[in-house]
Amino acid sequence: MDKFKVPGGLLLSFIVGVACQLARIPVPSPPVLTGALLVFVMSLGYWLVDKYLAQHPAEQKKNCAGHDLTREARP
Repeated sequence: MDKFKVPGGLLLSFIVGVACQLARIPVPSPPVLTGALLVFVMSLGYWLVDKYLAQHPAEQKKNCAGHDLTREARP
């Protein structure tokens, strides 16, 4: 995982918040603490699962029937 992804996301959200305040428009986020915590926990969960999956190899990849770009197209 890119080590600048999380800090970059936090910086971008800070910039959006500042821009919304200066333009006097509502911030595009939940107005209550419960909603804000929900967004935070969902983002944290996404980040943790991404970190976990990046460290573990795909064990069932051989059974996947996805695209195989190394073969030539059939006539």
